[in-house]
Amino acid sequence: MLLIGQSLQFRRSALAGALARDDRALIAESSRAQVEAGAEALDLNFGIDPLPHEIPWAIAAARSAAPGVPLWIDAGRPAAITAALEACTHDGVPGPFVANSLPAGAGTSPADEALAIAAAAAGAGLVISPRRVDRDGIANGEVDWVMHEASLAADRALALGVTPPLFFDALAYPALLDPQGVRRSLALLRVYGRREDVVPLAAVGNVAYGAPRSVALPLRVVYAAAATGAGARALILPVEDRACVRAVRLALGEIGPADAGEAWLCAVAAWTRDNAVLPPAPEEYREAARLIFFADRPLNTPGVL
Repeated sequence: MLLIGQSLQFRRSALAGALARDDRALIAESSRAQVEAGAEALDLNFGIDPLPHEIPWAIAAARSAAPGVPLWIDAGRPAAITAALEACTHDGVPGPFVANSLPAGAGTSPADEALAIAAAAAGAGLVISPRRVDRDGIANGEVDWVMHEASLAADRALALGVTPPLFFDALAYPALLDPQGVRRSLALLRVYGRREDVVPLAAVGNVAYGAPRSVALPLRVVYAAAATGAGARALILPVEDRACVRAVRLALGEIGPADAGEAWLCAVAAWTRDNAVLPPAPEEYREAARLIFFADRPLNTPGVL
């Protein structure tokens, strides 16, 4: 399992100010703290449409604190990631890098192709995110169709020289807003595992977005266990959340449960992995379980979860 630190978000908290002030020391310190907390890669999240000049120096600051650690360049527009990869090559900022992400669905645009070409030239990894697949709401796309569209994008990227493995994003969405979409992300992780040159990926923190702290923490823990059981091989998550990381280790069978709550997390992983029986959630995880597994209507894809 690849654990990717998610807490380098340049549009939130102190790092938003660091980006505005050109505060490289704070970015380096934050990057170092993530690695020391157990991150094996760092997701540098620049938001939807960052200014072109912002990304390269922020990447260089993170690299100074984390030599050799894969840096995931995360931005909403492919053109912004392309420009960042090209700038890093020009400025001699060493990799490894992962471009996060190439949109899939609705065909391939020139900007999409430019990103794949830039990733190939930089020797960077690539995330395929099927966020364009269904225009009627992210929870309404059928799982097999999402896999089909993601595979088309992946095949095109490979033809343009991107080196496998590719990461397929399972599109985890906030449980408070789209519980059905959360369930679909678990189904996607299971389907993604059918392709050998793909690493199924989920962003754990997304499911807790907008939730109060009392609910957000259990949401992350339960989803981390469920996603691991469903076949995720890479997780973007807050590595400083020790309970969340422990849930991953429990689901992988690396450690045994210390109490009834942890035993239930193991059962969650077995349920998403093997369709085992899911026992009732203990009180500490009851609301998180309701939101993730039972709220709204069930996933309408036959035979999956």
